[in-house]
Amino acid sequence: MDMELTKINFKPSFFSDRPLELLSDGEFSAIAFRYETGVCGLKISNKKCNMVVLPYMGQQIWFAEFNGKNLTQKSIFDQPQNTVKFGDNYGGLLLHCGLTNINCAESDEDYPLHGELPFANYQDTYTGIGRDQKGKFLVVGGTYDYRNSQEYHYSYSPQLRLYENSSVAEMHIDIYNHRQSSLDYMFMCHINWLAVEKSRIVYSAIKDRKHIVADPPVLEGTSVRAKRMQEYAKKIIEDPTIADVLDSETQCNDPEMCINIKYESDEDGWAHAMQVMPEGDSCYVRFKTEKLPYALRWICRTGDEDGIGIALPTTGTNRSTKYQKEHHLFNTIGPKEHEELRFDFGYLNMHQTKEVKEHIDDILANSSLEKEA
Repeated sequence: MDMELTKINFKPSFFSDRPLELLSDGEFSAIAFRYETGVCGLKISNKKCNMVVLPYMGQQIWFAEFNGKNLTQKSIFDQPQNTVKFGDNYGGLLLHCGLTNINCAESDEDYPLHGELPFANYQDTYTGIGRDQKGKFLVVGGTYDYRNSQEYHYSYSPQLRLYENSSVAEMHIDIYNHRQSSLDYMFMCHINWLAVEKSRIVYSAIKDRKHIVADPPVLEGTSVRAKRMQEYAKKIIEDPTIADVLDSETQCNDPEMCINIKYESDEDGWAHAMQVMPEGDSCYVRFKTEKLPYALRWICRTGDEDGIGIALPTTGTNRSTKYQKEHHLFNTIGPKEHEELRFDFGYLNMHQTKEVKEHIDDILANSSLEKEA
């Protein structure tokens, strides 16, 4: 069955102090509103999920609640700020990062943190109702057209889908290279869950230092914070799996911790990661490894902030653009060609969590057998 889609294209006038219901269809709804800061928001929902998307601010997902649980990272921001600086508005659940760079610049580089996508001003935005072979879904999407003379001209088109009675959302991304030369691009999606103490991270990667590499921040000085990070850095570099259970007493994730992971995938090309909470339910991410072979684990637990990116699907690592290019950690799209990226994220109940854990165990068992053969 081909996909059917009925769209409502946004206008800035839809977003004001008075919420405007743009769509209501069965369990689906989409309501346009404007924050006190002036940022446009779209609240979307199905039976199991409520989200707020920022249509004109990078198509960020600012807030997400699953089965009544707010699983968005804890931050110092109670609403999105009207800015294009990453650190001045870092409180959302999901941010698209790339495509000209994805991480911090080195001293001889100059580019915005995580690239042009996190705060991109989308020229085309929409919501709507679609249907495909999996069923009926609510959709939010748009297109950002990026141009940089003599170097870049691409269109980035994410499409978020919420299916009926589902607590897992799908992200479909189309990238089109308009130029007559190839496009080398880097990508990462920053998916930031609430970090839950004593949760266990379960993921489809081989647990050795070839596949898992910790890259702790360098804190100089003799402050209590610096000393604690210096001591923890030595331990986690030696054994990154000590971060597989969140434990604020024995770990130091202040200001943050980054762990680069090369994932194994199942026969359909999906890699999987969960934050299994003490009650047995979980936050969940899966991604297609053909174009996104790595995932960064990011942890930030300062007291004021409490977040974990259990798996940030990416083309490379948390290092600089210079490093990515030197190590060929990027994808290439030919002239006038498209490329699609795929990942899903959401909430799993106890039964679903158990099923995915068993699936991850099977992936790792098969990977071990293949390496022995």
